[in-house]
Amino acid sequence: MTNREIHRLAARPHRLIAEALQGLLVGEILSPGQRILIASPWIRDVPVLDNTGGRFTALNSAWGSRTIRLSAVLRTLLERGTEVYLHVGPGPKEAEFVRRLGEGARTDGTDQRLHPHISTHDPGDVLDHQKVIAADEWAVFGSMNLTYRGVELNGELVTVSTDPARVARLITEVMGLFP
Repeated sequence: MTNREIHRLAARPHRLIAEALQGLLVGEILSPGQRILIASPWIRDVPVLDNTGGRFTALNSAWGSRTIRLSAVLRTLLERGTEVYLHVGPGPKEAEFVRRLGEGARTDGTDQRLHPHISTHDPGDVLDHQKVIAADEWAVFGSMNLTYRGVELNGELVTVSTDPARVARLITEVMGLFP
């Protein structure tokens, strides 16, 4: 796969975006890259891996048979040496997500690899509105915020790309969001 577009209508929800994201994140845990970047104006600790049957427990034995949330995946990547860059909007829920992830990283001793940035722009005036999740070898980008509604329900158009030139270009652009 080089590029795959997933179009989901709100009137006809499906799980293709969630399933694509799950597959990419499992692959990233199995073979961690140098970094993962997430730019999402709205972000929540969404379920990203369905481990209710225990099939991903070998990735992290502490998970157990349950749904695995984004923060648990990011902490696992931090533990495996991946630099995690987050650029989120200025809302209180986004700040809480960043705060809790930071606390977990400090507990794990991996906080030096976590690079959060909360936008200081007034959303009534201007807002960094890019929506990208990118690792060294893949990227997901489009209209989706990293929220439950974005991943599971809303009408969204996202592109999943493994094209090396396109991924490199996106990473370069997204890294420009970080001071």
